[in-house]
Amino acid sequence: MTVTLHAVRPPTTDTDERLLDHALTLFAEKGYEAASVREIIEATGVTRPVLYYYCSSKEDLFKRLVHWKHDEAYRELGKNVNETKGCTNRLRAIMSGSFAFCATDPRVPRLMFQTHFGPTIPGISEFMAEVAKLRFMIVHQVMQEGLDAGELEGGDAASLSLIFCCIMDQHINVLVRMPKPRKRLTPELADSLVDVFLYGLGSGKRSRVSLPTFAADQ
Repeated sequence: MTVTLHAVRPPTTDTDERLLDHALTLFAEKGYEAASVREIIEATGVTRPVLYYYCSSKEDLFKRLVHWKHDEAYRELGKNVNETKGCTNRLRAIMSGSFAFCATDPRVPRLMFQTHFGPTIPGISEFMAEVAKLRFMIVHQVMQEGLDAGELEGGDAASLSLIFCCIMDQHINVLVRMPKPRKRLTPELADSLVDVFLYGLGSGKRSRVSLPTFAADQ
């Protein structure tokens, strides 16, 4: 399964990486529009000319850090799915892989949700939609192949992909905002949510499903 990505400039120096890292923190906390170039410069401890040496604009900086965090992760996800047999196991690989990626640096999903559910930003909203589409297409291919093989039934690949991604992303959105997201976005939870998607919450085999109780954690 191949994930097609645009060419990206990875960090070339320690200063470049610090710039991207501090920008990620501010964008995740405040949103793209509210985070100013001045704040990024002050947080990084560089001058404005240094920032513009590495990035041509605030928009360029934002897009670079998104590519920096997502490109290799999506390639790895596509590779893992491609090497996994069976629709159920591939869905588990997507869910657990996405959980692990988001738990590693919670700023990344916070930035994604901040941008997706905030006001439309010309140039940024379209870009983020394209980034999100990369993972959606991985899910879509798994769904389509599952339907073709008779491993799934009911609905079409696009509708099933949307349901699956909504289940996955809603849990990510909630759990990365809680303390210790690494202990919450677990492989066990990923497997349980895949079971919910495939089998529902009825009796029999479905009784294996175990979900977190958020109220007790708040």
